[in-house]
Amino acid sequence: MEIIGIVISLIALSLTLFTYFKHDLKIKQQAALLNKYQLEKNDNEKEEQKRAIIETKVIKADKGTRILKVYNRGKSTAKQVNVIIPDVKGLRIFNNPCPIDIRPQNRIDISLAVTLEGPDKINIEFEWKDNFKVNNTDSQTIQL
Repeated sequence: MEIIGIVISLIALSLTLFTYFKHDLKIKQQAALLNKYQLEKNDNEKEEQKRAIIETKVIKADKGTRILKVYNRGKSTAKQVNVIIPDVKGLRIFNNPCPIDIRPQNRIDISLAVTLEGPDKINIEFEWKDNFKVNNTDSQTIQL
């Protein structure tokens, strides 16, 4: 009788230890995954702090006049921003202050004149430097 009690106790103890170590292994695996995720998230946030994101909007002003607003939506200063507007018939650029630096969440304005023979849409290209990359390029098609 005593042997049966000891055997049952040993089986219960074995199952308890097995369950404990299996559960502990799962917790350690989850902690490793969480640490990996947190490190990736921190790396991505550091990269975002170094990036400048250039976008543009067109505002219609007086007859035939358009104001091209070039924004830096990023978290880093966009250095030596160059806005390349194609030379097309019916489109005249009044002022283009480029190359210029644009601080985060700021913008520059470029005035354009569009005549009747001007295009409805143009493709504008952007070149700039930031703390993440030296040669950034992007393009955007805008409706005039």
